[in-house]
Amino acid sequence: MYGVPSDLDLSLFVGATLIQIALGEYQVQFHFQVTDVDARRPDPYPYLSVEGHWELADGAGCTIDRAEPNSTREAYRLHRLLGNEVTGTSVDPPRSFTLCFNSGLQLRVFDDSEEFESFSIMPGDIYV
Repeated sequence: MYGVPSDLDLSLFVGATLIQIALGEYQVQFHFQVTDVDARRPDPYPYLSVEGHWELADGAGCTIDRAEPNSTREAYRLHRLLGNEVTGTSVDPPRSFTLCFNSGLQLRVFDDSEEFESFSIMPGDIYV
């Protein structure tokens, strides 16, 4: 599927704490933990895998990190998200979605490729 759907349900991330970030050559994975597990949450460990473009912004909206080739990158700043809880989400179809954290940081994930997968969300088997 191409384009972030307007009905993308990101509710499984709200209230979840980011506990791990995995870096790969062409992918960044964000692993969360939910402490208030109930019937509405099928898995207490939702995760987001990003193969496309992403940006991390501070509370003022200034970009502090973004997707760049590893060969040109000096350092990641994504570690600032670790231990933070998702307090809200927004969807900007068909371009992007945003996870908002209690620290004021915002992670925006873009669908910028008609040819390749930009991100996936589990559980839910959502591939965009």
